[in-house]
Amino acid sequence: MLHCTKEIPMNLQIENSISEITDKVRDRVEDAINSARQSTDQAAGRLTRRKKPVRTISRLGLKLSSVTHRSANKLWKQQTKLVEGQIDAVAGRLKAAAEAGDLRDLVQTQVRLFPENTARIAGQAREALGIVKGAGGEIAELVKGTLAELKGQKANPKKTAEDAHTAATKAPAAKTPMAEATVVDTAQPERAA
Repeated sequence: MLHCTKEIPMNLQIENSISEITDKVRDRVEDAINSARQSTDQAAGRLTRRKKPVRTISRLGLKLSSVTHRSANKLWKQQTKLVEGQIDAVAGRLKAAAEAGDLRDLVQTQVRLFPENTARIAGQAREALGIVKGAGGEIAELVKGTLAELKGQKANPKKTAEDAHTAATKAPAAKTPMAEATVVDTAQPERAA
């Protein structure tokens, strides 16, 4: 029996040590599980916040699409005016040729019409470049504002794309040489027979 009483304290120490180790392992496992839960929750939050940039980029795509469609429409109308202007110029030159009394009169009229036609073409080319430049400016402002928004900064553009579009549509139409040339082309003085 003596032998048994001496072994009990040894077993008790081992059991206490195992119990302490088990408690420490259990605490570490619980800490690891809690840490994993927190990390997973934070990852879910970060993932959810990623929807905002997706929406921002989607809005940018829609706005860019609007700018390109609006600019293409303006360019199409401007090109139509260009072709109509060329038809008017050719018709005016033919009419002037038909009304010319002699070769000298024909040459003088054609020489007089040349600068007007050239000015009209140059004006229409400037108009087309203005449309493209305006679209480029709108696109640059949209991209700049979107990048600022994605970085979390407050966008402070000089003009928004909508403001630029509104200003462009409200701007008075520039007087082009085309209208003046058409009047000159068709308004030839009557000749005395």
